[in-house]
Amino acid sequence: MKTDQVKIVDVGREPQIEGHRLTVLDVFYYLHRGYDFDFIHRAMPSLTRAQFDAVVEYVHEHHDELVEKDRRVEERNKQGIAEQKAKGLYHEIDDSVPVEERAARLKEKLGQRLQEQAENNGKNSARHSSTSC
Repeated sequence: MKTDQVKIVDVGREPQIEGHRLTVLDVFYYLHRGYDFDFIHRAMPSLTRAQFDAVVEYVHEHHDELVEKDRRVEERNKQGIAEQKAKGLYHEIDDSVPVEERAARLKEKLGQRLQEQAENNGKNSARHSSTSC
């Protein structure tokens, strides 16, 4: 497969852009959901227009196969999320809370954890210095 010197190759992982880590399926995920090059380029800044065009050409030739692969990936993702929820490891994002507020909460939690770690490190170093005298 070749478009403007960009080749789609399969080196054992999945079809991918030659010389690039992006696979066709990485780009197809967005294409299949109706996103255009500009959006996809913002998500994958290293993707050039020529590379994108090569993927689009490949997609036209292998559409049904890619749709099936995408379906299986989505199924695996849903299964993984269900398993994490069952273990109590997955929490839904509350979309009613603005992004800025969620970010502020995360920063506050991170600050608390860092402070706790610093306090614990201080206690540990004090213990070590008193035992080494």
